[in-house]
Amino acid sequence: MLSIGQAAKVTGLSVKSIRHYEQIGLIPHPPRSENDYRCYPESLIKRLDFIKRTKEAGFNLKESKALLLLSENKTRSSADVKAITLQKIEELQHRIDQQQILLNSLKEISKQCHGDENAQCAIIDAFVKE
Repeated sequence: MLSIGQAAKVTGLSVKSIRHYEQIGLIPHPPRSENDYRCYPESLIKRLDFIKRTKEAGFNLKESKALLLLSENKTRSSADVKAITLQKIEELQHRIDQQQILLNSLKEISKQCHGDENAQCAIIDAFVKE
């Protein structure tokens, strides 16, 4: 069993994140030692690692929890797992599309700026409300 500091080090999560996951019920309360310190068994370390990996893949905590519950359900349907992933892909694609629109807009605005010693700037003009 590991202390919370050791669990944080092993998983790459912060102590604050681990405590937060405990508070919101993402992980169960760990057993306590005789001196009332949290003790993290291997099963909780695996759970924390799973959460970290889903977060790194772009899933939020709600989605991570859904995937975690599915991972622990031996009678799960892979269709349920895929549905969560496809929803995330759709969300990410929408964000990418929005960012591409912003990028193209900024490129166009920047082309209109002379970039010289003159105070006149099309970039500033684009942000001034008339």
